[in-house]
Amino acid sequence: MRLAPSRLSTKIILTFVGFVVPLIALSGLFYYETARRSLDSELGLRLVAVARTAATRFNPLIISSFRPGDETGRTYQSYRGSLLEIRDRTGLKRLFVFDAALRSLLDTEDSVPIGTPYSRLSFQREEISASLRGEAGAGVLFRGEDGAWYKTGFAAVLDEQGRAVAVIGTDASAGYLELIAGLRRSIMLFIMLGAVVAVGLGYLLARTVSRPVSRLVERAERIGRGRLEEPVEIGAAGTLEMAVLAQALERMRERLSQREENQRLMVAGVAHEIRNPLGGIEMFASLARQELPRDSEAARYLERVIAEVGGLKTIINHFLEFAKPLPARPENLDLKPLVEAAAGLLSREMQDKSAALSIEIPGEAGQVRADPEQLSRVFLNLLSNALEALPAQGGKIEVSVRRTGNGEVGVVVADNGRGIDGDSLKKIFSPFFTTRDNGMGLGLAIVKKSLEEQGGWIEVESRPGEGARFTCYLPEARK
Repeated sequence: MRLAPSRLSTKIILTFVGFVVPLIALSGLFYYETARRSLDSELGLRLVAVARTAATRFNPLIISSFRPGDETGRTYQSYRGSLLEIRDRTGLKRLFVFDAALRSLLDTEDSVPIGTPYSRLSFQREEISASLRGEAGAGVLFRGEDGAWYKTGFAAVLDEQGRAVAVIGTDASAGYLELIAGLRRSIMLFIMLGAVVAVGLGYLLARTVSRPVSRLVERAERIGRGRLEEPVEIGAAGTLEMAVLAQALERMRERLSQREENQRLMVAGVAHEIRNPLGGIEMFASLARQELPRDSEAARYLERVIAEVGGLKTIINHFLEFAKPLPARPENLDLKPLVEAAAGLLSREMQDKSAALSIEIPGEAGQVRADPEQLSRVFLNLLSNALEALPAQGGKIEVSVRRTGNGEVGVVVADNGRGIDGDSLKKIFSPFFTTRDNGMGLGLAIVKKSLEEQGGWIEVESRPGEGARFTCYLPEARK
């Protein structure tokens, strides 16, 4: 299973953007709300201050005595003139005075006579009630008949006993909302710009992290497949943590390489020590057999000794091939003739089992770069194993190829034999592991090592009773 750098980069970018963009958005909304509340509070304080100032300019007994029809009186006109003067000096939209029943007593608007009910004030009864108790305050925003937003400040007109006889209201346009709207647009633009910057920074971060991680994963996979010849490096783009991880992985590679080399030397030494006396045994047994009549019992015993020695020498040769494989000499090859040649060596066994062999390797798709001798042994081993696993009748072996799209060619050797159980599947390429009574457990281990020496690798898929499917991945032929 190989790591996809694009998937890791995408996750890093999404994580970074998912953290940064909400943070920018929340910060922008926080500043927006803070500015709005601050301006709203400032306007409310200004309106209340004007209302309090106006309240001190009127006689509570006179203003509370206004009745419908007094609009033409000198006192009413004088009080209304004071309101208009305050309005003009402060730049407010409107000033008005009303009683506890929310009926007009005085208004800067010409069209509002005494006694006119202020129905819009019913939505601000809480603030008005507080003003009647002597607690000046500002109401909530409301939309006027012209469609604009306004705010009202309230302050009570108090008699000599401190009782509220009327309330003065001061209306002003909430023009700050237009400023706030501009601020909101700026914040939205800032959020979008922040998202773009976050994607860019996330991409740079992903490159810094995903590439070294991908290299480390690739090197770890190579080490896991037994390819210990290349040192572990991540390049200059990696972080300090990645460099430390790479150094640890490199130390592991060196130790594994040293241990494998020691094991190979030990196996090769033991094999050599065994092969030399076997050669002597074989030579003396052959000489002794020549001195005996061919049909004698002693000659038959010696022939059996010679045959067993030959079998032991084959085992020793497998040991040596596993311990000290010959260096690969890769070249551009056509797979089909190699597979057909390996199948030809097993034609007798296939006939005995009535096995069917299908080779589907188109000329263009079957071009790889590999060592011909080592690759021939690979196919011979795989076909031999597949043949051994086939049922007595109805056995079938299929060899095909497929391109992976990443510079490799997959060679598939599939059979309809007994299959491999899960536990065995995990150990199938381990040296000396075998499920055959007369097997040594080195065939697939040699196949794996041989492919890795040529820059390839192998995988297997199987279930008990459903056959097995071995796929060898090899580099494409150079053009």
